[in-house]
Amino acid sequence: MNRTEAFQILGIEATKDERALKNAYREKLAVTNPEDDPEGFKLLRTAYEEACRYAKEPENAQPQEKPRDTTPSGLWMEKAVEIYQNIRSRQNVELWKALFDDDIFLSLEEEENCREKLLHFLTDHFKLPTEVWKLFDKKLSIVKDAKALREKFPANFMHFIISRCERGEDLDFTQFQGPEDGDYDQFLEYYDRCWQALHEGKLEEAERCVQSADSMGIGHPVMEVSRANVLVRQGRIEEAVALLEEQLVKFPKDAMISYNFAEILWGQKGGKDGVYEKRAAQLYEELKAENESHYMANVRLTEWYYEAGRYRDAKKCAEKVLAAGSDDAFMDLLVKVNAELEKGLESDFRENRRWESGLDLCWCYLQDGKIARGIRLALEIEKLLPPEKEAEYYGLMAKLYVEEAEYEDAIAMTRRWEPALEAKMERNAGADEAEDKKDRDRLRQACLIRIQCYHSLGFRDKENFALAIEEGKRILTGDAKDAGVLLEMAQVYTEMQEYEQSLEIDRRLVEEFQIFAAYASMLETCRRQLDAGGVVRAASQCIRYFPGFVKSYEYLAKVYLDLKRGEDFDKVVEDAERNGAGSVLIDAYRFQMKEEVMDVGQLNEKLKEFRRSYFKQVEEGKEEYYEIGLSILTEYLYHYPDDFMLVERAIFHRAAHRLEEAREDFEKALYINYANPYALNGLSFTHKYLGEYERALFYLKKAILYMDKEMSPVIYADMGNLYALLGDAEMAYQAYRQYEGLAGENKNNWFGDNLAEFAMRAGRVEEAAAVYERFYVKNNWTRYERLVNMYLGAGLKGKAQQVLGQWKKEMGGGFGESFLRFLKGGSATADGKRSTVSYPAYYCCKGWWELLYGSRNGAVRAFDRMFRNGLSEKTMEGKICDAVFACILCGDAERGRRYAAKIRRWLEAEGKQSGGGRKYYNRQKGHLQMEFLAAYYTESAERLQEILDREERCEICHTCTSPLCRELEGVRILFLMRLGKREEAAERLRRNLRVQPWDEYMLAIRHLGFGDNV
Repeated sequence: MNRTEAFQILGIEATKDERALKNAYREKLAVTNPEDDPEGFKLLRTAYEEACRYAKEPENAQPQEKPRDTTPSGLWMEKAVEIYQNIRSRQNVELWKALFDDDIFLSLEEEENCREKLLHFLTDHFKLPTEVWKLFDKKLSIVKDAKALREKFPANFMHFIISRCERGEDLDFTQFQGPEDGDYDQFLEYYDRCWQALHEGKLEEAERCVQSADSMGIGHPVMEVSRANVLVRQGRIEEAVALLEEQLVKFPKDAMISYNFAEILWGQKGGKDGVYEKRAAQLYEELKAENESHYMANVRLTEWYYEAGRYRDAKKCAEKVLAAGSDDAFMDLLVKVNAELEKGLESDFRENRRWESGLDLCWCYLQDGKIARGIRLALEIEKLLPPEKEAEYYGLMAKLYVEEAEYEDAIAMTRRWEPALEAKMERNAGADEAEDKKDRDRLRQACLIRIQCYHSLGFRDKENFALAIEEGKRILTGDAKDAGVLLEMAQVYTEMQEYEQSLEIDRRLVEEFQIFAAYASMLETCRRQLDAGGVVRAASQCIRYFPGFVKSYEYLAKVYLDLKRGEDFDKVVEDAERNGAGSVLIDAYRFQMKEEVMDVGQLNEKLKEFRRSYFKQVEEGKEEYYEIGLSILTEYLYHYPDDFMLVERAIFHRAAHRLEEAREDFEKALYINYANPYALNGLSFTHKYLGEYERALFYLKKAILYMDKEMSPVIYADMGNLYALLGDAEMAYQAYRQYEGLAGENKNNWFGDNLAEFAMRAGRVEEAAAVYERFYVKNNWTRYERLVNMYLGAGLKGKAQQVLGQWKKEMGGGFGESFLRFLKGGSATADGKRSTVSYPAYYCCKGWWELLYGSRNGAVRAFDRMFRNGLSEKTMEGKICDAVFACILCGDAERGRRYAAKIRRWLEAEGKQSGGGRKYYNRQKGHLQMEFLAAYYTESAERLQEILDREERCEICHTCTSPLCRELEGVRILFLMRLGKREEAAERLRRNLRVQPWDEYMLAIRHLGFGDNV
């Protein structure tokens, strides 16, 4: 190791101050653990020893010269060193070519010696322009012989020079200014250390690096960029801006200067009244004009164009970013861009049925995670597409199906995608080289999708793992593009219990491609093999490269727990806490280090008692049981920290409406067991209650994929409810039919109500009616109530009126007399048994018929009769809410105030309850509607707005199946009308009717609020 490299590793300037050397060594040693990073520790120790040797040398000591290498290859290397030492000749490709054309290099005896000596020289002298690296690769076969060279040279060196040979050097060597024989390597080391110091927040060190570089009499724009960043950190932004403007005058359109200048300006967003931001955007646009795929220019311009309302330009930039990969923050921005584009595309497709709009919309839905909607639209537009769009369509469908966890359908689509791509390439051969390259990449994508799908399907049927491996082998190319495929193959081999195959791939990924994520794959494989030493080694490497990777600490802690190595265990726990990688599993292992683990039979008995004593109470809304129960359940989890117990605790969290905590435990359970159907199902419900229906559907479909024999078929009904929430009534109906086929006779009226509802929404009105006939064959009046509501939603005015007439006839025309009969015991049904008679139900249905098709007076009159014919204020609060809604819509404030007072009394009585469950505990939005209606006539507009604003903090009602909350959307529009915002109310009404045209609240407002003119 040379002296310069030694001090660079220590992170200080060259010095003979032994105290400074020790301090620097200790500082680096604190973050370099010899067990975790033996290679790094060895380098640090060597650097320290070299620095100490330098410190002990007398001031006037001359460095001991190595004996001259007079071999032919040694003499050849002297020429190479001479070329390198002069900054001008170093850049002269012709001089390097002449060196490689020398007879010594071309001789069979010396060629390999020359190559090896030059590569050894490059380990310390590697600052070369791109053209020279390309020549070196051609003459020295660096990339081609990488595997053999890795046996002779350090892995990090090989990774570095291969990347230089393949991608080149970013630095423009022609921009250097200074003496030809200056120490340009040292100058660039100051530059590298300056950037490292800036990254670590060490401003003083960065300043010293700039000053040291200045003292060398060498200049280059990279150091001016470093200086500008130092100025920015010092708060001297205007000086930094002036400096970089000056550099751009000297080096017009220099990409390195422009990019760094743009980043500095972008970091000052809002400064100087937006001038900096505007100038940054101009620079990004110039960068993009030179290189359309410039990653950061496209990232920044996506945001810039979005904020400027240039959504199509934003989307074009975003597509370039997506091609290279993006983070969650960018995807959130893309969702906003797509949301704006979708408005126009949806309108255009709805009105003109243009396939172009439909196809663009499908891609937007895919990027936004609106997968069910994307699939539905894609199936709708398939017949509209021209033949030349066939390949794009199949690719779109394959990607949509993957995101929906429909893996078999995704595989089938890739099988259609490939021949369509090949036909397209043959058809357009030679016409567009760039598009041809993209199509070849798409062929590879098709194979990658199948690998992913077979991998996921393998957890259900293990033979699919082998198919994933076959697909992977098909597309291996032997270069860096293989990394992602190899990593997936290693994970599949682990699932197949072919551990040596997996470890061999992981080692190759680390050694050849420097893919350190492979250590995580090694870690899992070693754990499965019960290889404690392997776990320790792999976990240590994971912590070195990914200090926040929780599983490393968990697996290490478990090894040390099992081996009873308390000190090592405590250190792992301490490191995990320091790196923010704590977890419930580590807490459990810490508990087990001190406590005896209970018998599993004892645990099961305790869980049964817990469910009776705590879970049931919390489920009913008795929240005071939550904290006590949580501490008990967590201790049980500490005894058995596995996916079963995590699911148990997650369900308890969810029952208490602690959804984020529930999500965390469900995800942790899947972290342990990827294919746990109960964790997947639980996570589905959690996302559903959070209003994230697409994610909920994804997890539910995976739960169905991996479900065991003990799992209830009601999961298909749950899937139907999710499709309903997503606005896909036909799929909801089909899912319920699946459940019906599996459940046999084990079905209740709840199932029948939803089946009929979804049939109606899907346009299957007669089937819906038949369902009600079947499920309520012995309860005529409930059947009539369901039929009237169904026909009202379907827009069948006459049918609804006909059922109301039959209902009225069976109850007897004189309602006073019939009510007396009701008080005496009800009325007989067709089989002679008594059934509960609900006059309020009849009048409520009659009132809704009037709201949708009749008159204001008729509606108010019907609801008034509802109150005078047996309505129970204690149990029929929903019908009272309907009456208040009707009074507001019909403008009858007198009755409305009276009915609203009844809701207030109901809410007051609810608030006084103690020791019992809450009726609306799982219907938060329904309760919010009651609060609004109770306050409508007595509270200010500001107070009413506050009530409505609470909706965003509410879960959806657990039994809801409407894409939009009907109750709250209804009162929101009434409130807008009260505020005089009729246009806004009309627009909201139109939007809601497009989403759910069967919504009785919207239909009523359209009829009586807008005279059917919306």
